[in-house]
Amino acid sequence: MNSNRLAFGTAWVRFLLAACGIWLVPLVYPPMAAHRWVFIAYAAVAIVEQFLIWRDIGGPWRPFLGGILDMALLTFIVQRIGSSRTVIVALYFVAGIVNSLVVTPRMGVVLSGIGSAMYTAVVIMEVRGELPFAPDGPMWLQSRRPGAIDGFLQALMVTVLLMFGTAIVATLVRRINQRETELVVTNERLAELSRQDPLTKLWNRRHILSHIEQGLAWLNRGRPMAIVMIDLDQFKRVNDSRGHLQGDRLLQSVAEALRRSTREVDVAGRYGGDEFVVVLADTNQDEGRAAGNRFVAAIREAGMKYDPTNPVTASAGLSIARPGDTVATVLKRADDFAYSAKSKGGNRLCG
Repeated sequence: MNSNRLAFGTAWVRFLLAACGIWLVPLVYPPMAAHRWVFIAYAAVAIVEQFLIWRDIGGPWRPFLGGILDMALLTFIVQRIGSSRTVIVALYFVAGIVNSLVVTPRMGVVLSGIGSAMYTAVVIMEVRGELPFAPDGPMWLQSRRPGAIDGFLQALMVTVLLMFGTAIVATLVRRINQRETELVVTNERLAELSRQDPLTKLWNRRHILSHIEQGLAWLNRGRPMAIVMIDLDQFKRVNDSRGHLQGDRLLQSVAEALRRSTREVDVAGRYGGDEFVVVLADTNQDEGRAAGNRFVAAIREAGMKYDPTNPVTASAGLSIARPGDTVATVLKRADDFAYSAKSKGGNRLCG
């Protein structure tokens, strides 16, 4: 999308060039007025080019063909006014820079090579007398047809400067694009880390609350939502008897069990301490009960692997979102059911 915007913006240079050819160039070089139709046709093509950019049609070949057209028009102007005796040759460098902004670096260098080849061909044909020199230029210039050495040096200078200049600009543009891409990736990673619990790598409390708030807004669109609050049973015993490092490892095992037993559309997070919350999108009561029991079983299995003789289990509470609920009310209802499950001995789902 950004590349299309850049292409759309830089393509306006074509309208500026066409306007100069229609009005300004004939004022300076009156014989060029007979060639206004060339610039009018060029402006019409530029309009088509803008439409194609706007509709994202043509892919990478669109700017490439447009660049060839630009070089052809510049070669026409230079040949009519005086190829080796006019500062308009500098427009080749402008076109090379503009093309480097909207095409790949390699394609930009290729376009500059095409432009230099066109210019060199014109100079050679003028030196050999196959083309008139500056037919629309001033009379004093027409008598200064370039010689073979003069034409060779001029063509060589334009080719070298255009190719190297475009290559340098293309390299800079590529590096800037790489830095921009790296910056975007880094910002996305930082944004993800700000929503992630550092220990379990599940979503953190802030992201969970935000997701529940969004799910409540979807209730009015007929999309149900279920919340499962999970509180580990006897987790304090692990910290007291084995230390917090072992407790952290157990929390990571529980988080991995939740990841394996949730769907891609579900959002599982660490609510705090040894409490977890799973937000189930598009889930009714029966589906929520099945999912909650699956979580309890997955955590029980993880606890068995950690300590088969006295495994840590989970007390879970299921809350189905209702119209008029707030984030606080739907969470409190799930928490109350989890407390009820714990009071009944844990290792179960209530709600």
